[in-house]
Amino acid sequence: KRIYLIGHSMGGAGTYHLGSKYPEVWAGLGPIAAATGAPRNMDKFKNIPVIVVHGDKDTAVQVASARRCVERLKEHKIVHEYLEIAGAGHGDIVGKGMPRIFEFFEKHHKERTK
Repeated sequence: KRIYLIGHSMGGAGTYHLGSKYPEVWAGLGPIAAATGAPRNMDKFKNIPVIVVHGDKDTAVQVASARRCVERLKEHKIVHEYLEIAGAGHGDIVGKGMPRIFEFFEKHHKERTK
């Protein structure tokens, strides 16, 4: 009911990858400063809430990639939130974003199946 996947940078890319590979497992995804473009198989996220977190001062992974991904989530009508933290870079985004990620996950869980 409450299995979530979070990853930072390459781990954020892995979050998208594993999220789409095993969509039946996850109650929510939290890619942070994901080092990837929008996933190709966005349709796999139709039942997985996603919180995308990125800092606007990230010099390792441009914030534009997160914004493009959020646009794709909107296009596919996937439940999501976007947290872009002003002044946050690639490393400090993790600590700054984690409280909101856990708040998001607290609101989302899978329904029990019989």
